[in-house]
Amino acid sequence: MKRLVAVFLLTLGSIAPAGADEPFQCRLKEANGISAAEAGTAVGLICDDLRRESGGRGVFEIRLGALGSLVNVTATRLDTGDSISVRVEGLEEVPLASTRIAEALVHHRALATTQRVDNLLAEETREARVKRGAVKFALGVADLESIGHGARGAGFSLGLTYATPRFALPAEMRFAWDDTVHGEPGMSLFAVSVGGRGYLSKRDLSPFVGGGLGLLRVDATEGEYPYGGPSSGYFQAEWFGLAPYVEAGVEVLRLHRGRIALHVRADFPLASLQSQEVEVWSEWDPATGSPVVEKVYPAQSRYVVPVSIGLSVAF
Repeated sequence: MKRLVAVFLLTLGSIAPAGADEPFQCRLKEANGISAAEAGTAVGLICDDLRRESGGRGVFEIRLGALGSLVNVTATRLDTGDSISVRVEGLEEVPLASTRIAEALVHHRALATTQRVDNLLAEETREARVKRGAVKFALGVADLESIGHGARGAGFSLGLTYATPRFALPAEMRFAWDDTVHGEPGMSLFAVSVGGRGYLSKRDLSPFVGGGLGLLRVDATEGEYPYGGPSSGYFQAEWFGLAPYVEAGVEVLRLHRGRIALHVRADFPLASLQSQEVEVWSEWDPATGSPVVEKVYPAQSRYVVPVSIGLSVAF
């Protein structure tokens, strides 16, 4: 112990002249968790760089503190009050950090401005830790309703979902078709969409809300085909374009690899469906030599909102 103290004092004496009126002074203020010999060597390197960079002028104090394999180095210029702190990966990085500390402290710069391709520290190149999510394949079935048209249908969905504890990013492809008898309102649907879903908790069971944007194709019909027999009404139209959507639901088994979601989703087309005017002709009139219009189905416009009530499994 006495030998270590002696080495420490000798080292301090070699790098910190006792004369208070000398133009350059550099001394070790404290060294926590580092042996006296290693602290003296590290401070000697830092003080040499400070002397060279400052032209032999200024009063400097050095503090060293170890925390596991990391060493925090703080250099303070007492005559100006400037201070620089840097964490190095062990004392082996002190020679690399020393020149940058001296440049930044003497010329009143931030340590980051002294970076070059050949002097980066381990702390500056360490890969940042990020919260990781999981990519899951999703398969679902749904009952389809149509606000504004009255048709019902059934369908299924395929998709991929990037899920984290707080949100998910689903990409989905959906298919649906009507299950009505001839003459009743019917509808088929195809959609490809991407969106976001926010969970309201991190528990095994969590409600969620979401929304997004997709390409939607809707085909809606009502009534018998005019040429096959007149009916009291007829509507046939299709629409394809961009459609935003909103959804809400609940997801269960979130702590497991496989998850189940119950949800309600509404797609909002950016335009109405337009059914053209249709004329139903009878046989040719021999007297006039032209067909006789038996019935006219006028043009119609309907804004149809497909609403799906579904269940999906992600794994």
